[in-house]
Amino acid sequence: HTICSQTWREQKTLTKYLPCVAVILLQSEIRSEPKVATHTKLETSKRILLLFGSIGMIAFLSGSASIKPLWTIIIYYLAVNGNKNNKNDFNSNLRSVNSCNNNDKIYSITTEINNNIMTETQQQQPALTNPTNQIILDKLRALGMHKKETPHHSTLKRASVLVPLFERPPSSQSNTTHPNNTNSSSIHVLFTQRPTTLSSHPGEVCFPGGRQDPSDRSDDVITALRETREEIGLFPHSILPIARMETVESKHSLCVTPIVGWIDPPEAAEPSGLELNLEEVEAAFAVPLEYFAREENCVEKYSVEWSGGEFVVRTYLFEDGERHGGRVFRIWGLTAHVVYEVAKVAFAV
Repeated sequence: HTICSQTWREQKTLTKYLPCVAVILLQSEIRSEPKVATHTKLETSKRILLLFGSIGMIAFLSGSASIKPLWTIIIYYLAVNGNKNNKNDFNSNLRSVNSCNNNDKIYSITTEINNNIMTETQQQQPALTNPTNQIILDKLRALGMHKKETPHHSTLKRASVLVPLFERPPSSQSNTTHPNNTNSSSIHVLFTQRPTTLSSHPGEVCFPGGRQDPSDRSDDVITALRETREEIGLFPHSILPIARMETVESKHSLCVTPIVGWIDPPEAAEPSGLELNLEEVEAAFAVPLEYFAREENCVEKYSVEWSGGEFVVRTYLFEDGERHGGRVFRIWGLTAHVVYEVAKVAFAV
C-alpha cells in the first residue's frame, strides 16, 4: 500500500517493485505465524484471491487500460484487509515473513524497497511557507544522519523513536508562544500518550517508537519508521528523516536513538487525522517546538548522575485546548530531554 501510494503520487520508477508486493502478500498470508493465520482459518477462497491478486499485479504493469481499475481495487483490498484477524496485518505479515529462516530472498526484496523509498524520500526538499522554518530545518539537517553514541551503547538492546516535526499554517497555530510575532516559527512537534492500562510506562507522554526488531537489521531509521506506522498510521513516504540526535540510555537500559523526521504533507501529522493503534496509543497532540526553547515553560528541572555523566531531568506541562478540552499533558524524562535538545539546536538556546 505504501509503495502504491508513493508511485501514484510521484509517478516515479517504483513500479518495478509492485510485483514484489504481490509476492510478499501471498507469501506472508500462507506462511504467517499461527496467531495471525492458521491453516484452519486460511480459507481456500482467500488463497485464490491472493493468487489472482498476484496475477493481477502483473496485469497492472502490462498496461491494459481495461483491467487496471479492477486489479487496482483488488490489490488495494489485499494490502489493507488481507488479514482481518490482525489490526496491523501488512506490517505484521512482513515481520513474520522476515522472521522465517528460509525467507532471506523475501527479506532482500523488502530491504531493497525500504532503501529505495528512503533514498528518494531523503532527496525531497519540503516547500516551507515560513522563512524562519527553513532556517530551523537547515540547522537540524546540519546535525547529519551519522551515529552519535558511545562504545557502551553497542552493548545495550536498541530502540528508536521518531521526533515528528511539521509546519502548521499561521491560522491554526497555538497561541502559547509569541502570539503577536509573525516571524516566530510555526513548526510543531507531535507527541503520543500511552494508555494507562499498559504495564510499561502507563499514561506517559512519548514519541512514536519502540524496540528494534530483527527484521530491521540494526537500522535505527527503519525501526523508527516502522514503529510510527504501527502506532499512529503515518506512512514512511510522508516522513523525511533529517537528523539523528545523540543516542541516550533509558532507565530500562535501552539504547534509544531519536530520529528527527519532517512530515510532508503536514496534514498527515495532524492529530485529528491519525489512525491511532489504541492498544499502544491513547491520545496524540501537537506542541509548538518553540515552546521547549523557552525556559519559563519548564516547570521542574534537576540533575542526576546517569550512565557515567550528568542528565538533566526536565518537566513541561502543556495544556491542549485544540482537541482535548484543555487537558494538561505532562512531558518529562527522556521525552522532554530529547525534545529540548531538538529545540536547543533549532533556536540556539
